[in-house]
Amino acid sequence: MQQTIRDLVDISTYAGCRADYTQGGGGNTSVKNDKEGVMLIKASGYRLKDITENNAFVAVNRKKIYDYYKSVDLTVKKDYEKESADIAKSSVIAVSGMPVLRPSVEVGFHAILKKYVIHTHSVYANILTCSKEGEKIAEELFGGKDYGYIFLPYINPGFELTLAMKNKINDYIAEKGKYPEIIFMKNHGLVVCSDYLDRVKALNTDVNETIRIRFGLADDFHEVILNKTEDGFVSDTNSVTDFVRDNTLDKAFLDKYPLYPDQLVYLNNILAHSPQTLSINGDKVVYHTDIKQATTLEETLAAYLFVIKTIKDNGLTVQTMSEKEVDFINNWEAEKYRRSVK
Repeated sequence: MQQTIRDLVDISTYAGCRADYTQGGGGNTSVKNDKEGVMLIKASGYRLKDITENNAFVAVNRKKIYDYYKSVDLTVKKDYEKESADIAKSSVIAVSGMPVLRPSVEVGFHAILKKYVIHTHSVYANILTCSKEGEKIAEELFGGKDYGYIFLPYINPGFELTLAMKNKINDYIAEKGKYPEIIFMKNHGLVVCSDYLDRVKALNTDVNETIRIRFGLADDFHEVILNKTEDGFVSDTNSVTDFVRDNTLDKAFLDKYPLYPDQLVYLNNILAHSPQTLSINGDKVVYHTDIKQATTLEETLAAYLFVIKTIKDNGLTVQTMSEKEVDFINNWEAEKYRRSVK
């Protein structure tokens, strides 16, 4: 089990230390130990780079979750979202010396995938997933690769997404005769999985680099820059400062372009319910909070603006979430919990 933990730390550090791959508490990783029947997965609300050998992850009974999705009977009328969440919570296994935390809200799809899973909200992948032309571009870029990929439409996170992913994977295997190790999720992000540690990282890097090079983007969006002020921190990240210098950035703009759940969780809801935390004065974005929350907000905002600007600069069409999809995220108990974790 110690090797499984070290592997989780490895892939979490790899994906979690770059703001172009993950922002704030977004994204998640997992590693399965088939011998023990256990899956280790990032805990809800924590950052990937928080994961150490004794912090920020949860052990679950992978078979219990996998078997649930394998045998679920949709002909029975019930609240599958609640039932699947209850299954996930009841699958948690106590680890000696660690607090019992809550598994990522996406524990379901992690349980059905290969041994190593890296799920990120990569700015490069989201150029495709947040543009109407993205699926066509994905076929141009990845249709000839030796690894398989699928492109899912937007589906509410949780039960619905896991089931749709399982069905799409099965359809792909039946048609292509191989497992799709790359999964693009519309208005959400990227999932990469493999049975090999080095391969899952190599695949993730290849997907992101392929997209970055396709759009001629500089390889310099790895971290955000914040400067301390008397009562907080001011943004000094290029994608933020450049945007607010030339455009009006306010809640109306964010509400007009809802791209993905993390934007709603960390930006729109902050401006709606805690506007004193984030202020935009002319060409300055200021966070009146501690460094941890300021970094989460800055990473989320920088990524969001980077994706929108790149889509528009390349003559593509921004694909936003629907009002119904936005309402689901805003009222989903799992996301309210994630916002509450400090």
